[in-house]
Amino acid sequence: MQNNSRQVARADAVKQFNQGVNELNQAASDFFRIPVFFSHQNLFTLGPSTPPFSKEQEFVIRMFREIKRVLLFPRTIPNTDQYPDTTLENIRRAVNSSYGAAAVLLKQTRPTDQGEPYSPFLQIEPSMAYQRGLPLLLVKQSTVKAGGIWGDAGPLAPFTPLIWFSDTTSVNEFFNSVQWQEALQNWAGQVRSGYFIQTGPVFRYKCEE
Repeated sequence: MQNNSRQVARADAVKQFNQGVNELNQAASDFFRIPVFFSHQNLFTLGPSTPPFSKEQEFVIRMFREIKRVLLFPRTIPNTDQYPDTTLENIRRAVNSSYGAAAVLLKQTRPTDQGEPYSPFLQIEPSMAYQRGLPLLLVKQSTVKAGGIWGDAGPLAPFTPLIWFSDTTSVNEFFNSVQWQEALQNWAGQVRSGYFIQTGPVFRYKCEE
């Protein structure tokens, strides 16, 4: 009986995780009006490929869903966008055709092939978005040490990342917090404002004074 319960729980965990991965992979089939660039680590550098899955993997999928919840289209490489070019060219194309950028930096289960604690693209992608002038939403796990745009060397206000204190705060608690909800809504508002400014007509036909 106990073995059957474990098998059911394991199958349910697999189903939920696969659903999250499918949402990432099939995001391009959903219609969202305003595209934003979502920078994150590969899910399988954040935990196992089979249950039980890590809280870091759950965090990425939940953040992806939160962005969709405010009716923005989160684009990722290679889940939704991939071109026959180099990785940097793909990133530049995705950034240049987006109206905002969100990035999350989490603790990996192992270093990169070059021995780094996380992929250097987690510095490159949000930095390219900042250079482009896109509204930024940054989230970092408290157990990860990182400088550059992630600000461990000092705050880079107004782009200081939100911190997920994963030792004391669950994934649900973070995304249900006032701090996250306020940051998400403010960022989404900036994204929409920029979108309408850039895509509005050249000539105005109404007086707004």
